[in-house]
Amino acid sequence: MTSRYSETAWTDVLYTSVLKTPGKVEEAARFLTERRGVRIGAESLRLKLREVEGARISGEMFELLVEWMVEKNQPHALDAVHAFNARFGLIASETVADPARDGIGALVNAALVVSNRTGQLADEIRKAAEDGKIEPREVESIERIAREGQRQIERAVQTAHALVDAQH
Repeated sequence: MTSRYSETAWTDVLYTSVLKTPGKVEEAARFLTERRGVRIGAESLRLKLREVEGARISGEMFELLVEWMVEKNQPHALDAVHAFNARFGLIASETVADPARDGIGALVNAALVVSNRTGQLADEIRKAAEDGKIEPREVESIERIAREGQRQIERAVQTAHALVDAQH
């Protein structure tokens, strides 16, 4: 039987992100063993990631797994961090590297991305509302798209500030 994992619960997002990363749980376990100096097998890590029989990962392991995915340049590396923040109603976004380099075009592009996300959100809400009721999975999908949009808005704000700072 295949389990269905939440797109918004940080533990599920972390597990699915590890599974999407080349080397998956096996390489993640090796990385954790090397970095922590404490051996953890792939199956033990899998149980902790899936929270089977009360097993859970520690904060240190969470941080190291995110670091492992960042080092591998995975586009989903920070998804679990965003899901964790969202659990508490917080938004985190990556800092803009050098928006002044791309000038006003970077800000215009950021606005276009925000507009695109807004359209995606509206479409997802429309689809969810078609039958007159909202299901838990539909809420997850709405939340995922909305949180992505919130991060894009924060990037646009950072870009605008960086452009002003570069001019002065």
